[in-house]
Amino acid sequence: MTKSCLKSISPDALSGMIFALEGMRNAIVLLNGPMGCRFYHSTTSQFITEHPRLYLPLEEGGERVPVDYTFLNDWFFRQERVPSTYLDGYDYVYGTKEKVADALRYISQNIDFDLLAIVNSPGAALIGDNLLEIARSILGDRRSVMLESPGFSEPFELGYSEALRALLAQVGPALWRDGAGTAKGEGDAKSVNMLGLSIWHRYHEGDLKELRRLFDLCGIRVNACPCAGCTVEELSHLPQADLNVVLYPEMGLESARFLEETLGQPYYVCQVPPVGFAATERMFADICELLGVSDEAFMRESERARALSWYKIKQVDTLSGKPKGVMFHVSGNDSQVRAYAEFLTDYLGMVWADPEDAELVFADANLIAELMLKNKTFCGIEINLPGMGYIDLVSKTHLGIEGSLFLIEQVLNGLMSRL
Repeated sequence: MTKSCLKSISPDALSGMIFALEGMRNAIVLLNGPMGCRFYHSTTSQFITEHPRLYLPLEEGGERVPVDYTFLNDWFFRQERVPSTYLDGYDYVYGTKEKVADALRYISQNIDFDLLAIVNSPGAALIGDNLLEIARSILGDRRSVMLESPGFSEPFELGYSEALRALLAQVGPALWRDGAGTAKGEGDAKSVNMLGLSIWHRYHEGDLKELRRLFDLCGIRVNACPCAGCTVEELSHLPQADLNVVLYPEMGLESARFLEETLGQPYYVCQVPPVGFAATERMFADICELLGVSDEAFMRESERARALSWYKIKQVDTLSGKPKGVMFHVSGNDSQVRAYAEFLTDYLGMVWADPEDAELVFADANLIAELMLKNKTFCGIEINLPGMGYIDLVSKTHLGIEGSLFLIEQVLNGLMSRL
């Protein structure tokens, strides 16, 4: 087996912060930085399927009117997401206060939003402007989040983790103090919050839909999922949950600890995300036991799915002798790598390999495209963004029972296409 010579092209902590906060509905993330820092994030955001439109301020008794793209000519540069202060050399010498203030005035006067976040680029973090003071002077008591420093050469997951914790710490207490729906009635169904899901995950919409479905089979309600399509109203109900479920520790564990200290909520950390039957069954068995509910309906469905998958795998094995022994590679965060590798090796009998040697590569479009340019013969399966451009009209998932079946489907079809 050869040693991998590919260079890692992966998003950093700045991207993690931006896309964590972009995962809140009706939120605006203002990037305090140069144009070069915003273009990638603005462009990518527009291709993430679950994203709110921007609307004009609502007039009394009127209908919500979407913002026209041609109107977004200041700070947005006619892109709907991630406006920026387009800093230049002058600003790095004399400070960013004027540009930040002008951008906040423009946004607050012309666009309806529930949450506004300001994220410093690494260079802007060195200037030292007091973003909180600037924002308060213009936004008043409107909900806002300030992230002064994105870290330097830190991973995506760390940036996401810091942004999620900042959201809960800076916005949460006021919401929960206001008591917006925080009272849990006697006899109400058990409920959980999910921490660590991200709109950066390739099938985040389907992931959330599948997890809600499976929890519902167990009589458990999914209460809130911050930074993955969550509204501010849903965030206000976060204290109602009986348990916080940490799907990706590197992205959600610090926030779970914060909520335990602040609200007294216990948390459960998945050994690995629920990729594959065994990991999904383990997670739901543990959570159902903790909450004192039955997992019987869930287990019946999982058994049916296992039977279906065995039948299809056997068909392909008879024709080709695969997937057992097929070499694969997974590129993602630590939790993803462990989860996919556990499922592919233990359930399908596949073998880990470097990306140049693998028949199946589970990654984002950066690695898949790089291998294609090297004329490697393989099948690429996307698990994170950016994607290769495939447009999904039907929600898909790699998590839970449906996710296990879809992942097996991709593996089998990817292998059959190469016969």
